[in-house]
Amino acid sequence: MSRVVRYAVHIMVPSTAHFSASMKILVLGDDSKNRRLLSFGLAAETDRPATLASSGELQRFPDLRSYEVALLDWEMRGESAKEMLACLRRLAPCLPVLIMSTTGERGAQALAAGANEVLLKPIEIENARAVLAKLAGASTPTAPTVPPRERTQSLPAVVEVPATPAPVAPEAELPESRNPLVRHVLSVAARVAPTHASVLLLGENGTGKSRLAHSLHRQSQRRDQPFVTVNCPCLQAQLLESELFGHVRGSFTGAVNDTLGKVAAAEGGTLFLDEIGELPLPVQPKLLRLLQDRCYERVGDPRSRSANIRVIAATNRDLKAEVANGRFREDLYYRLNVISLIVPSLRQRSEDIVPSAESFLETIGASMGRRFRGFSALAREALQAHAWPGNLRELRNTIERAAILCEADRIDLVDLSELVESNAQRVPQVGEFVTLEALTEAHIQHVLARADNYGHAARVLGIDKATLYRHRKRAENRVTPFDAELAVADAS
Repeated sequence: MSRVVRYAVHIMVPSTAHFSASMKILVLGDDSKNRRLLSFGLAAETDRPATLASSGELQRFPDLRSYEVALLDWEMRGESAKEMLACLRRLAPCLPVLIMSTTGERGAQALAAGANEVLLKPIEIENARAVLAKLAGASTPTAPTVPPRERTQSLPAVVEVPATPAPVAPEAELPESRNPLVRHVLSVAARVAPTHASVLLLGENGTGKSRLAHSLHRQSQRRDQPFVTVNCPCLQAQLLESELFGHVRGSFTGAVNDTLGKVAAAEGGTLFLDEIGELPLPVQPKLLRLLQDRCYERVGDPRSRSANIRVIAATNRDLKAEVANGRFREDLYYRLNVISLIVPSLRQRSEDIVPSAESFLETIGASMGRRFRGFSALAREALQAHAWPGNLRELRNTIERAAILCEADRIDLVDLSELVESNAQRVPQVGEFVTLEALTEAHIQHVLARADNYGHAARVLGIDKATLYRHRKRAENRVTPFDAELAVADAS
């Protein structure tokens, strides 16, 4: 049986994990729209998935055992998803099954019913691709592996086995940066990586903290051992504790087997705690003991076990403020914060926007079997003008959408229509990489919107009314390159 991760609800892995073009996927569920979207999203990197809507179709489906992995919607309306899973298990006992669920509790029910892993809805297609690839790669039946320190002990049957290191896709490597802040971070990371010190990665969502964590692992002495990720916000305290440390059979409702937990799975390697700022308070003392003493207990088991792991944590929260507000333990913060690295947002490194976009375009184009000649001048300008609140993750999604919609071999402004519309509606902020003219225009518009009349606005702005009139006249007559190209596009 493939590796089972009990109560794993959301797996954060390198967004660029790929699977072979010949991999065969089965998509199960009675929501036709959801099946079509998943089929389209997964078709870019594999054979087009087969889609089935009921247990009846499943029983009539030919050559079921030739498929490598199944994706099942746990919120089916027409029939019980649990029954469909049971039917699938009867017909293809060794087929790995990934469940889609809206809540962690339902996900736990699915795992107890025999599923291998769970993803929370709404599904991020890149996460689904990566987890499917991992399940398909582990579909060959293997014997459970017991950590060396426990081989002399007699343990009950354990379903979960430690993960093996997955090959790193080229795009998962950290891209080169022209920004001095990023270069400094990478320089410090290179010095820290060979040590065993805990590392805390700080920064906004989508800045590349997960990539940096993988890079630290690959440059460490533990590179040949597992890299295991735990996404802290996904589960309530008891289930998260079970996922981290494991549990024994019968320790709580739904605990039908002993599981080793993610700490045991990471033995000898790296444990990556993503969004550590969301870690429930009841679990924090147990994590503190793991960091201090390298010891832990499984849920329901009084025996203490030792752990040889390195911990890397990441968060987009201000942990000092969380400590001050009583939501995060101060002693745990200092244990995690041996070395802290702040990953700059994309707004702070605007010189990396276009090179990163070009790198994404090359990779995405290759996965689509297309070769693009980059971006037009106006498309580059639009990319530079956007604030990128979602950082690299938003940039990659934007480039992927543009590549799908683009009919030519170069990405043009019309292929970035949503981005242009967003730029037009957005107000620039002080300190961003925008022109003084754009900042002045935004400020004048805000003052005019609140002022009683032009005379009042002119007094607030510290200019005479005639100057304000002339400025507004120039603004009304100005046609930007964006306006010109969109007008041409509309006319055609």
